[in-house]
Amino acid sequence: MSSSPDDPFRPDSTSTRSPAGPELHLEDLEAAKDLERYATRARTMADTGMRLQVAGNVLASWVSVLHPRGLGDRVPVALGLRTVRLVEGRHDGIDAVYALSSVLERLARMAATGSTAFTLPPAPESAPWTAVTPPRGGWTPVATVEDGELQQIARDGIRELADALPQDPGASMVAQARAAVWGRLLGGSSAEPGDGFLPAGAAFAAHGLGFLSPQGTTAVHTSGPWVRLSNAAGYVLCRQPMLL
Repeated sequence: MSSSPDDPFRPDSTSTRSPAGPELHLEDLEAAKDLERYATRARTMADTGMRLQVAGNVLASWVSVLHPRGLGDRVPVALGLRTVRLVEGRHDGIDAVYALSSVLERLARMAATGSTAFTLPPAPESAPWTAVTPPRGGWTPVATVEDGELQQIARDGIRELADALPQDPGASMVAQARAAVWGRLLGGSSAEPGDGFLPAGAAFAAHGLGFLSPQGTTAVHTSGPWVRLSNAAGYVLCRQPMLL
């Protein structure tokens, strides 16, 4: 990680630029390995592509762990973000989404050859979740949470979903169960259940993407309906479930 947790790289949903397969030179091999681990985890959670953006000499990689799949789906939006420094900034302005399989193929080749040059795939793809844009500013610190507590929230939710769903659930049942579990708001007063600010899905995303450590802590900020989890491993930006 190279950017401050208080200043995450914000996606710009208006960008339409598509790179023509240039090489991005990462700062070192460890950065390439970290990106490969991150992409691997993201693919196991939701194989919906990775958005790569370059601003100066910083590469931001966005993934979607949770997002609504249709009208009436009240699952929260939960986006993961990691940043890494590039050796140079001549590819400033690149912004495109690529299949995670293509990203992982190139990262595996880099690991095998000891190269730090990441060649962008030739064919970007569309991803509806990139239209959801977290706010640029207005973030207010609200809490610092033990990583162990977030991990427990995620594990409890995973078990709850497994217990709630039959062997062959339909898509509608899965959507309702996911919304009920990951859309649950935490962090409010015990006297008023459901008045919290932190969707359980944010903890699920941070846990699944490997951003949490047993002895670590995570800062929580809010801005309107958005919540941001920030620590040295990465960011999760989560929007509360939409009310209908």
